[in-house]
Amino acid sequence: PATTTASPPRKVSGLLHVPQLGGPRRGDVPTAKGADAASQKDAVPHERDAARRRPAASPSSSAARAPQNADAGALLFVVDASNVAMRYGRKEVFATKGVALAIAHLEARFPGCRVALFLPEYVLDSGKVAAKRRAKDLGFATKPQELPDDLPYLQGLERRGVLHTTPAQDYDDAYQIEYAKRHGGIIVSNDMFRDALDKVKAHIRPALKLWLKQHVLSYTFVGDEFYPNPDFVFP
Repeated sequence: PATTTASPPRKVSGLLHVPQLGGPRRGDVPTAKGADAASQKDAVPHERDAARRRPAASPSSSAARAPQNADAGALLFVVDASNVAMRYGRKEVFATKGVALAIAHLEARFPGCRVALFLPEYVLDSGKVAAKRRAKDLGFATKPQELPDDLPYLQGLERRGVLHTTPAQDYDDAYQIEYAKRHGGIIVSNDMFRDALDKVKAHIRPALKLWLKQHVLSYTFVGDEFYPNPDFVFP
């Protein structure tokens, strides 16, 4: 889906650490913000229930306002979906709820921001995922990052234009890095992107390494709370 190019975010001197959001409670699974009635129809029942139960953030809350001197509507977050899901799943399960929690936090903290996700196309292929799940049940070795626990949720994000797939044979990190660079975005990931650095020519490597240092937002989860790095400063 076509995506409108946004202006690069302006420098923000404050920190990302904010008070507790009035967001999802334990057991709730938030959905991506801004879906219309048709996209809500695509959502699985527990997503719709969570969306109805989740309290809205107060406009006067500091957690609901964009950073000072920055236009939240111009902010782009490129979420490393596989990295986030595996972190929430303790590196054992591709837990899509982690992705939902990250999206909900970013959209509540920065109203009007854009969120984009990238995944290899085989991760959203129902037939291939089912075949790999059967192989796992038979005792064959499988990769957890290729077995999302809630495939309909990811397919719903793709239909809404939030998630984009990359060719199976390609290096998906290259797409999210290039997209973030082209649109002035911030990559949400704990990946060090060493593979990406190794793939570029030596004379380009220092510049890419610096860009990644300035544009990759690390994070953690505390239970069902998504916590971005409080020391991160927007470039």
